[in-house]
Amino acid sequence: MLLSKKTILALVIFCFHTLMTLEARPLNILFVVAYFPAPSQTYILNMMTGLIDKGHNVSIFAFRKNDVTGHPNIAQYSLMDSVIYGEFPAELPECDIIFCQSGALGRKIIAMESLSDWIKGKKLIVCLRGMDVTSNAVRNNPEIYEELFKVGDLFLPVCDYFKKLLIQFGCDPNKIIVYHSAINCTQFFFKERKNERKKGKTIHLVSVCRLIQKKGLDFAIKAVARLSKKYNNIHFTIVGSGHLRHFLERLVKDLGLNDKVTFFGWATQDQVVNILDSSHIFLLPSTTSAKGDEEGIANALKEAMAMGLISIGTVHAGTPELIEDGVSGFLVPQKTSKLLAKKIKYVIKHPEIWKPIGLAARKKVEDEFEIKKSIEELERIFYGIFYGLLI
Repeated sequence: MLLSKKTILALVIFCFHTLMTLEARPLNILFVVAYFPAPSQTYILNMMTGLIDKGHNVSIFAFRKNDVTGHPNIAQYSLMDSVIYGEFPAELPECDIIFCQSGALGRKIIAMESLSDWIKGKKLIVCLRGMDVTSNAVRNNPEIYEELFKVGDLFLPVCDYFKKLLIQFGCDPNKIIVYHSAINCTQFFFKERKNERKKGKTIHLVSVCRLIQKKGLDFAIKAVARLSKKYNNIHFTIVGSGHLRHFLERLVKDLGLNDKVTFFGWATQDQVVNILDSSHIFLLPSTTSAKGDEEGIANALKEAMAMGLISIGTVHAGTPELIEDGVSGFLVPQKTSKLLAKKIKYVIKHPEIWKPIGLAARKKVEDEFEIKKSIEELERIFYGIFYGLLI
């Protein structure tokens, strides 16, 4: 029987309250990640530290080490002391829940013969994002998850769009709970945006993302080229790094936009906050890549909305689950710089919508994507699955 999202949530809450009356003990949770530290994966770090704050014991298995030290919480929580690299030791860590951060990692873990008996006594939970469910390699060969779907106890896609794909691939619907990646709203403070174009001040557009195809930055740049013919006082800042940087820089040069577009490069969280604070409109024209890769729900978009920027995304994968068109932001079709430029122009010409859109965006993120609430939900899910009350 397929349970609705509301029914599943009600069961999770019921199970959690039942367990609290039984004084459930702290859980031992092993995070399985591709590499650690991972500066670009703050959402995973937030889950680790949030669960530690709730009293649980967190350890980490990473297939490779990253030389970048990353977020200050790594040192504050002494996470480097809890990491196992490369191969599992002969004496395996005490563990109640194995929490894999991608479908590929879940497949790797269950394929390790040395772990087969150890896994049987644990609950295996797998998060699924982006390439896990949308790449052509997966869509054309969904059977690659057949064994994982049997062995895994629970699957946590980051959006409803991914849940539907998992069901199409053959995953038991009752083994699926949508679990959103979350942000710490206290670190992304709200500010009402004001359009001061008539005073001659610059309108700042911004994108924060990896410079890869699915982010659609070429369409954003082309939209800026269209707008610059009418609006001389706009500027577009691109924050992030990636293999398409040189391609995008050439595009900017070819379109004569060197004075209109800035490539900031990779930025720390504090730098991102400062850039967003001085910006007005956030652009994320996500598109399906040639390899089929799609977004879940981009965390950078949540951060911008939490700070009150007017955000423009595309009708793409999980994005409409975050942006309600015309209410908390705007959506345009994928792969169309013309319509994107038209929507930006509309936003610039209608300053009266900036305040209500910004407030609605902040509320949406606080209600559904805030880390404190998210960790409480994750704890309920873990207790429910561990004690056998959820599934």
